[in-house]
Amino acid sequence: MNDFNHPAGGSTSFGTTRQIGLDVTRAIALIGVVVMNFHGTLHNWLNDWSIGTDFWHRVFNVYTGALSTRFAATFVLVAGIGTALFSRKVFENHQDIAKHRMRLLRRGAVLLFGGYLLNHAWPGTILFYYGAYFMLSAIFIMWKSRSIILIALATALSGTAIATWEASRQKSGHSTSWLHPRSIDSFTDLILRIFVDYTHPVFPWLAFFCIGIVMGRNLEMVKTKRRAILMLCFALIVLCYSVSAILDHFDLRSNEIAYWLTSMHPYNRGLLYTVSTAAIAVLVFVVISQLAEKYQHQKIVVHLQRSGQLTLSLYLLHVLVFYIFVDWSHLISSSGLDTALLFATGFWVFAITIASWWQHHFGQGPVERLYRAIGG
Repeated sequence: MNDFNHPAGGSTSFGTTRQIGLDVTRAIALIGVVVMNFHGTLHNWLNDWSIGTDFWHRVFNVYTGALSTRFAATFVLVAGIGTALFSRKVFENHQDIAKHRMRLLRRGAVLLFGGYLLNHAWPGTILFYYGAYFMLSAIFIMWKSRSIILIALATALSGTAIATWEASRQKSGHSTSWLHPRSIDSFTDLILRIFVDYTHPVFPWLAFFCIGIVMGRNLEMVKTKRRAILMLCFALIVLCYSVSAILDHFDLRSNEIAYWLTSMHPYNRGLLYTVSTAAIAVLVFVVISQLAEKYQHQKIVVHLQRSGQLTLSLYLLHVLVFYIFVDWSHLISSSGLDTALLFATGFWVFAITIASWWQHHFGQGPVERLYRAIGG
């Protein structure tokens, strides 16, 4: 390797061998995030609230569709896996623990602060919440896996409990608008935004991150038990959707607690939603990893592997591209699903090409390099 010939599958910044499945899954998850972001933001930006009711519009509906938040959840799961690999040496050797915790805190603080600034231009950005996940992981990253699974379960249940309590308060005539501050003007607003409110709050989204950490610690076992894991994930997905369909068919959601526990609406934070989404994210990671390893020498896989190492740069780039084509030049003025899909496809043909070229010649992406220089 020289300065202009970086391998697609070299070493990470902390010395471990890159996992092809991790990079490829990260790239594909970001493709989905871009599609959903472009689709939803076009509607908001162009003040067009008419969302179609045909099959594809229902699938791609950013608020209630089958794909809503699933790509982002996969992205969070992969971040948890990466954090486990990043922490592996410290976890196994029990050395430099305090130093490693501070490193996670710094990296999280950079994402939290950067995400807060970006939120003014790109409302609901996941980077803000990413920062919170990293900062919280500094507390429990050395804990045993069973304890981290308990954290995942606790955050999932907490999300459902808070949503149930809020619905009960509203039913009793009490205002709960204070739970959803329009902007962060106080420390209380900041805590509510991180843990309870908006797009990817800790309750329940930290659950996906925690599951990723446990998977990252046991990647070899995940590889050897792929079939069993896939069957379990598939069974959980079928079970969650079947229970939801049966409850709807027989109108059994009149009980408030039953409704919020079993809701599949992404923004209701229901337990069935969290379980099914976690199962989907794990299934997607296992399938993509297996395919990536099998076809690792195919050009498209290599390009995805390279671009998966620059997802932070590409995430910010997709915001800039949106502004250039929609807000500044007004070259795109339609908010239809076909426009969003074409726009996202065009972006990714360009993005994967430029990212693959950049990684091959320069290694780390420009934003990744800055992020690690500041965050450690």
